[in-house]
Amino acid sequence: MGSALVHGFAGYFDATLYKDVHLGIEPSVATPNMFSWFPIFFPLRTPVCVHPGSPLEVHFWRCVGSMKVWYEWCVTSPSPSAVHNSNGRSYWVGL
Repeated sequence: MGSALVHGFAGYFDATLYKDVHLGIEPSVATPNMFSWFPIFFPLRTPVCVHPGSPLEVHFWRCVGSMKVWYEWCVTSPSPSAVHNSNGRSYWVGL
């Protein structure tokens, strides 16, 4: 098996609301006809080459301001990247 070139990360969710009541968009367990939420793509400014058996570590955090909410992320391993979407520069959701 060879190396992989990672260009970003897909984001889905699955929530357990109560016992066996689930809501989500993760493809293997998606709620039918769920059109209110969509997956997100967290791109990397510079693709990361990951060798077989090597870890890839990435951190995501949710930020909020008085008028908007956004996510920021960065790769920390195998080599650190800059923070992506700093201050919601490229994408944010208004409150």
